[in-house]
Amino acid sequence: MVNGILGQHIYGTDHDQLSWKQRLAICSGVARGLHYLHTGLKRTVILWEVKTSDILLDEKLEAKLGGFRLSKMGPPSLSNALIRIESHVRGTYGYADPEYFQHGVLTDKSDVYSLGVLLFELLWGRIVLNKRLKVEEQQLISWAGKCKREGTINEIIDPYLMGKIAPECFKIYVDIASSCVRKKEKDRPTIGEVEVEIEHALQLQESADAARKDGEYDYPIDGLTCNDFPGESSPIEMNRYGKNASDSTELSEDE
Repeated sequence: MVNGILGQHIYGTDHDQLSWKQRLAICSGVARGLHYLHTGLKRTVILWEVKTSDILLDEKLEAKLGGFRLSKMGPPSLSNALIRIESHVRGTYGYADPEYFQHGVLTDKSDVYSLGVLLFELLWGRIVLNKRLKVEEQQLISWAGKCKREGTINEIIDPYLMGKIAPECFKIYVDIASSCVRKKEKDRPTIGEVEVEIEHALQLQESADAARKDGEYDYPIDGLTCNDFPGESSPIEMNRYGKNASDSTELSEDE
């Protein structure tokens, strides 16, 4: 692809930084692609992992899904039953569904989990696992949970994006990202619901930008953006992958 992979634009130095609206549009495209794989084919396809290294960008910076080397084909996509595929446990540390590691069963909600991880990556501009940081900050989702519970999640936005995200967009975005990475798959939204909410966040950002005069958005953002979801004490849970995995677990670290 003309513009390479998404990760090069987030962590690399060979490309210009992506604006917030560009990142939202890319997330929307990824969600749309996953929705098609889950419901638009005769048989459902589960991508397995949604990583910045597997998302390709064309000349318009529109996202194209790659990384089908681990993908699995499931039952007819029109089935109303939750898709479950037993599989040998493997994948990339930090992206894979924690319930998949525990039970060796892949579901369509496994892709939702990976997408949630990606959403946090794009908001914070950091890799999923960074061993150069303090222990409590090394694993992205564990750190996200800590910051969300402490109400500091708005303080660790990618410096390039600071002051450029409308508060109302930020709230919707963090809420949907948090719901995607809930530990139990039954508590996560469907990919269709995620797609709708990301589009909503993009619309809110565009409306706020059109109404805003010169200057940046004020921070810190209202504390409501860091509230947990009703009926769940902590949407993001501390996940140390590998503790409950079997000896046959194959993990790779993708930095």
